[in-house]
Amino acid sequence: MSIEKRLRDLAKFAGLSSYDVKAYITLVQEGPLSARDVAYKANIPISKIYTVLHRLYRMGFVEIDDKRRPEIFYAVAPEDVFNRINQRFSEYINSIKPLIDSLQLMYESTYGGRVSAQSEVMYVVKGLDSARELMIRSMGNGNVDLAMPYREFLDYKILSILVEVSRDNEVRLLVPQELAGDVKDLPPRIHIRIRDKLFGGGSIGNGGVVLIIKHVNDFISLYSRQDYIIDIAKTYFNYLWNGSEPLSRG
Repeated sequence: MSIEKRLRDLAKFAGLSSYDVKAYITLVQEGPLSARDVAYKANIPISKIYTVLHRLYRMGFVEIDDKRRPEIFYAVAPEDVFNRINQRFSEYINSIKPLIDSLQLMYESTYGGRVSAQSEVMYVVKGLDSARELMIRSMGNGNVDLAMPYREFLDYKILSILVEVSRDNEVRLLVPQELAGDVKDLPPRIHIRIRDKLFGGGSIGNGGVVLIIKHVNDFISLYSRQDYIIDIAKTYFNYLWNGSEPLSRG
């Protein structure tokens, strides 16, 4: 396989055009050249050569001596170009990690017990429906601590889950006074306390921990199953719980 062919394959990943590859190879083989000479030797239309060379310059693949007239273009060392491409790939991979985490979360929700992978730290998800699913997921089948200042998360489905979980586990529910009427008819076995000025909502269970924050008119949720994050969340919930008042059910 020719050098140019292999570079064209690499160029597809680096976002380079065939003209970019031709221009760079020409500068490597021929040495410093003017834009017109690059166009002639690389068989690139003169109308496109400045666009090509200045794009390569912005990407760090060529250098320009603009003190000369006409300006002269130099190829950056291939090893340096490789390092730049490698860095660009690494940055891209890191940038899509949150997307992969979100897809992993959806996959685990769909395939259930067939999945054993876990996120390294946490997922970040946007939207009311996604936040509801995260909260339900975090509850699991054990003890549940729930702090919720948002009425949208105290619907029939979630309250029914709390009732069911509370049959065999401890459930603690923390809400502001304005939502007391939404939960006052829950069974007495569900411990309910009142605390105003909650920063956000969240739930902690054997399925993990989720923090829900309302931003403008939408919800942003953070979800994790890491033990140390769950421990931090439990410590903070206990702090809020100890500083709250029991709900009057009379």
